[in-house]
Amino acid sequence: MVNHKLWRSPYLSACLLVGGAALMGPHGNLFVAQTLHQFWLAAGVMGAGFMLSWALPGVSAVWFWAVAIATRLLLLPMEPGDDVWRYLWEGKIQFLGFSPYEFAPNAPELAPYRPDWWPLINHPDVSAIYPPITQLGFRLLAAISPNLHLFKLAFVLPDLLVCWLLARRFSWASATLYAWNPMVIYAFAGGAHYDSWLILPLVAAWFLCDRHEDCSRPGDELGAACLVGISVAVKWISLPLLAFLLWRSLRQGRIGQTLAIAVVGMLPLVLSALPFCHGFPGQLTACSLIPTESNFVTAGRSAEWIPYWVGKFWPSSLAANWIYGLPLALWAFWLLLRFKRFGEFAEWYWFGLLNLTPIVHFWYFTWIVPFAVPRQNLGVRLVSLSAFVYFVLLPRKPVWVLTEGERLLLWLPLVLGWLWTTCRPPQTPSPSPPQKADRQERQGFQDRTAD
Repeated sequence: MVNHKLWRSPYLSACLLVGGAALMGPHGNLFVAQTLHQFWLAAGVMGAGFMLSWALPGVSAVWFWAVAIATRLLLLPMEPGDDVWRYLWEGKIQFLGFSPYEFAPNAPELAPYRPDWWPLINHPDVSAIYPPITQLGFRLLAAISPNLHLFKLAFVLPDLLVCWLLARRFSWASATLYAWNPMVIYAFAGGAHYDSWLILPLVAAWFLCDRHEDCSRPGDELGAACLVGISVAVKWISLPLLAFLLWRSLRQGRIGQTLAIAVVGMLPLVLSALPFCHGFPGQLTACSLIPTESNFVTAGRSAEWIPYWVGKFWPSSLAANWIYGLPLALWAFWLLLRFKRFGEFAEWYWFGLLNLTPIVHFWYFTWIVPFAVPRQNLGVRLVSLSAFVYFVLLPRKPVWVLTEGERLLLWLPLVLGWLWTTCRPPQTPSPSPPQKADRQERQGFQDRTAD
């Protein structure tokens, strides 16, 4: 008989997570089917440890950080996803005096500067799609050294800061939903995606804005607006979160404060765009920060959910991604009317966006994970495991289509788990002061291990 204490202690969960990360490390080339199978096996081991952590009644700070740091360190040497080579390239050419918004990677003007890893860059015929503050981050890192591991560290450190913020706001055990999440661990430490730069300012804005019931303190509102503005300048899709701050202030009749929020919220985007705008402010048309002429942007598809089913009945929708902007706007407007707290709005906004966007990649699901911590959302827990189905696409290139069975396996855990969490009786944990929460968890852990 298995000792029940083992299942309710962090030991087994930690061993599976760390052991799975060690197994995953050598298997980073996911474009090879045999390697992908080994990767999935390792992800399954990590997933088992992650699922065991859901039942833990408490986690000490030592265990929390040991697992969070060890798993990420083990994946740092791992072969990354192909996006990071674009990051390195776009940082490098900026340092050489070229704008990534003007020159696609295969531009003849840039041919003399191609390094050995240049063939690894994806979509070489498309100019930069990343917003300006992200590009400046790439430039800063490339100025230090155009080194893969430096870029990975630059993504992992903000990721660990998010772990700390969540644990400080809630508890060590609650924060394992993010810190011990195999999807999050691989996305930043293994796959080397920069989305932790998006998540960190949003989580900081959330805690700043929601620490008072109505977020009516002007300093908090402006600080939150600045942080959300940074996230917008990192990735455009967080713009509705700035709209939430504007709407809440406007609904309270504070016109001056609303204008201040708008200015502060847009300032990071405007300031970071200046280096890429020739003749500013006289020639604003030169600031082309999105390659709207690219078929990848206008009609690209990847692991989508609702747009896939719409396309089955409306084939012409497959050539026009812009049409999903309208239902997303309606969704955001409904959320503005329904929610008064930033964290609740963000959680539901990300859910709607992920369901509606025609382009979905594995790491996009990390955006919602921090905001799922208060409710311990089952849908987010489950998609943190099912999202690994996404990688079946990589060995199939250039055919980038999931089968219907694979699509259901990826998406139904999120949708059904979300419904289950939403329909069950409310069980939202109340945030505790960090010192009190730490004492409660340490005492509870000591009591259980003494039994």
